[in-house]
This record gives sequence, structure tokens and C-alpha cells, in this order.
Amino acid sequence: MRAIVRGVSDSYEKALASYFGTGPTDLEEARKQHSAYVLKLRELGLTVKELDSHSDYPDCCFVEDHAIVAGDSALITNAGHDSRLGEKTAIVEALEDDLNLEFMNSGGRMDGGDVFQFGNKFLVGHSSRTNNKGIQNLKDFVEVRGFDLHVIEVPKRSLHLISVCTSPMPDVLLAPEGWFKSSDFPDSTELLLVPNEEAYGANVISFGKEVMVSKGYDQTSKILIDKGLNLHYMEMSQFRAGDGSLTCLSVIYE
Repeated sequence: MRAIVRGVSDSYEKALASYFGTGPTDLEEARKQHSAYVLKLRELGLTVKELDSHSDYPDCCFVEDHAIVAGDSALITNAGHDSRLGEKTAIVEALEDDLNLEFMNSGGRMDGGDVFQFGNKFLVGHSSRTNNKGIQNLKDFVEVRGFDLHVIEVPKRSLHLISVCTSPMPDVLLAPEGWFKSSDFPDSTELLLVPNEEAYGANVISFGKEVMVSKGYDQTSKILIDKGLNLHYMEMSQFRAGDGSLTCLSVIYE
């Protein structure tokens, strides 16, 4: 497994924030947390490519939003917020030697934080950052590669689908109580519900039984431990403050 990550910008304290956080407050602490995150990816066996940050882009550490990987290919998105469109140049340069790249049509807008692979499907959130043209572009991209696409309406109180819904193990989704209906998800999905007040903890990264989780979400952790998973706790306070989560900080691919 490989991953790309990008350093925390000098301007990170100006990152967009209106959901989980009200804005980062401690640049050095953010960089400390980011370094721990990168170290953990390497400890878990990933080869990590670190990209330089850019002071013009406060949100540039959130690389997930610019590329959606399916097999040996990636769809390069048009980020949902105009201030972030320039970030994707560095992502293209980082991935072009490893993956076949396709580019979203000009009318499509999508943050990668609304998309993840779930078995033989991709789940995509229709949100304030991901429009119908972007979803159609994604559908075309994944279906030609043998995947189905399942669309979920993202609750207004969440920035992205993956902010509050991820898959800790095959056929299982983790989500907060009261944010979705069971009918929102593919049939035969096992749904693990975390307390509403631990919604942020529903964002995890899984590598088999090894799962990266955010510190401070004890009931969520217990649910995952009871499923036989080994948890790796990450301090994410400065990324939560910028509406970012564990998955936001990397693009992971084989």
C-alpha cells in the first residue's frame, strides 16, 4: 500500500471551518499531529510520499478531496470550494507516475471526502461540496471499472459523507445515531451506530484488523474493539478544528 500526504500550510489557521470546528488555533500542534499521523501510516506498512505544503492553500493538507482511486486509476476531482481548486496540481504530479489519471468534467464538483469504496461498490455523498454532475462523472468512471455506484444524501450538519460514515471492516459501516436511515445504505450492510455526540469518531481508516481512530471517542472505540479490531489512537484536535478527519489527510492506493 502507498499513500500521499501533504504538509500543513503556514496559513492553516485560515482553513475553512463551519461544521466540526471553528478553525485551527495552533499551527505547531497541527504539524505535530500530522507528523504522528504520517509515522503511523509508515508503522502500518505503507510507503508514504510527502508533498510540500503551500501557503496559498490553507486546506492543502486535506489531500483526499482531489483524487478518487479505483484499481490502477484515479479520478482527479474539481474540489467543491473554489479556494481549493489550485491544490490539485500537486496531487496530479504526485500520482501521475503511479496511476492512470482521468479528470472530472468542468461542470462537475466533488470532494473526495464524499466518496469511498465499499466492497464492489463506491458510496458517494450528495453534499454541499459534491453536485449531480460530479456524481455522474464518478458513475462513468467507476462503472467502466466494474463497480456500482450508490448515492447517499449527506445530512446538512455534515460537510462530507466520510466525515461521519466509514467502513472499519468488510460489509460493515460505522455511522452516528440519527444521522441516516438504514435504507440509505446498500442492502445487507451491517451498520454500527455510535452515539450522536461521538459522530466525529465514525471516521476511521482500516487496514485489515488494524484501524486508525481518533482519540477521545470511548464508546466508539469499545464498539470497534468488541468487533475484534486493533485500534491505533491518533490525536486529531487541530484537524477537527479545520473540519478535517483521519481520511482527509491521505490518498491511499496500491
